[in-house]
Amino acid sequence: MARQSSSAGRRSSVPALVLVGLGAFLITIALALVFFVVPAQKKTPLDINSTTVTETSPGAVLVGGALAGNAPTELNSTRPECSAGDAAGDEDEEAGEGDAAEVVETQDGDEADDSEVQFPVSCFIDNDVPLYSQRRVQAVEPSDGEVITLQAAQSLLREDKTGSDGVEGLINATIDRVTVDRVTAMPIDEPVSTLQVVATGNADDSAPTGFVRNGLQYKFPFDTEQGNYDYFDASTFTTNPISFVGETTVGGVEAYEFRQELGPIDMWSSIRDHFAAISDGYDPAVESVLASYRREGMTAGQWGMEGDPEREVDMRRFYTNTRTVYVNPDTGQIVNGSESIFQFFAEDQDEAEAFFNDAAGMEAEKAEPTRTAVRFESGWNEETKEQTQATAQESADTLNTFGRVLPAVLGVLGVLALIGGILLGVRGGRDTRGTRGNRGAGAGTRA
Repeated sequence: MARQSSSAGRRSSVPALVLVGLGAFLITIALALVFFVVPAQKKTPLDINSTTVTETSPGAVLVGGALAGNAPTELNSTRPECSAGDAAGDEDEEAGEGDAAEVVETQDGDEADDSEVQFPVSCFIDNDVPLYSQRRVQAVEPSDGEVITLQAAQSLLREDKTGSDGVEGLINATIDRVTVDRVTAMPIDEPVSTLQVVATGNADDSAPTGFVRNGLQYKFPFDTEQGNYDYFDASTFTTNPISFVGETTVGGVEAYEFRQELGPIDMWSSIRDHFAAISDGYDPAVESVLASYRREGMTAGQWGMEGDPEREVDMRRFYTNTRTVYVNPDTGQIVNGSESIFQFFAEDQDEAEAFFNDAAGMEAEKAEPTRTAVRFESGWNEETKEQTQATAQESADTLNTFGRVLPAVLGVLGVLALIGGILLGVRGGRDTRGTRGNRGAGAGTRA
């Protein structure tokens, strides 16, 4: 009889041991998903290849080639002040007021020589023209388990000028390469970043720009926090804070809104200082790029400035931008964005700030630009938003499934199996002891 009782105890303990083992296994898998598997998956994928395109919107651009050639643009050619004969006539009237003034002889028609005519800068600014921006970001070498190199080709274009090779409509372009940490999205602390700047419509005007970069740019870190981050601006080579605004949803995707207010920033000075810090001596490519950010030898009258119209002024280009990005906090992926860019010429920082902060003056400049270099306000188009948001949602769902849902389910099942095994084991032990006790009592009675 004793052997039968021992055999029954062993039979009851087998299911209990199986449940306890299963519970421990499920809990181990759940913990492994949370602390090992999912963190290993929170890395920027090495197969990035995405394109973002903005909506086409009306803007303004100073046509550098027209200004350099002193030839009013086609859109401005019919304006009286942009006609060689009318401009020279105005100069003749001014010359008549003083005997020492120089009279410039001009011809009408195709033989007119515009080289001595001082056209206002407004004759070289095309206003209310359709502009859009596009950017392609892809992963390139060197990339490995810890870092990824992103190459971004970005351009601002005119939709009303589409030459066979697209160059005719090009306003500006950059080719950017940056190596970042695959988790934090921050650039590595090595001078491997490069940013090739292409001057307006001239691919030959580019400059080498290897440097150590600071700040986010194309992606935010996984598990983005509700705070401020450093953000790099490729137009000015400067790093400035971008601030958390609030929580929202974009196309059904959870998102944090961040906003950055920049400017006015002296582009000529900031870009000059950047190149001076990373290179030695004179570089003709650098000087070619800088040439478009400074204009000397023109008069205040040509720029539409108050005061003595004959006063010679040294004008520099200033940059302002209101940048808004929407970031999925789980993946750090940017799911929508917009920019309000305004570049204009001013004599110095104080004059630039006074000009930019004059609301009435800004409205007048927008309607009739006299010193605008670029005005572009737009956000991602619908196709870009849909594609990006779908990708972000898929990535977020995967992280949520393996980082939250599956560990929770496995953890609950594991705990239940563990508790069930323990209870079954305890009950089996009690039943065995009870059987042994009853048999012992029977034996004593028979004795």
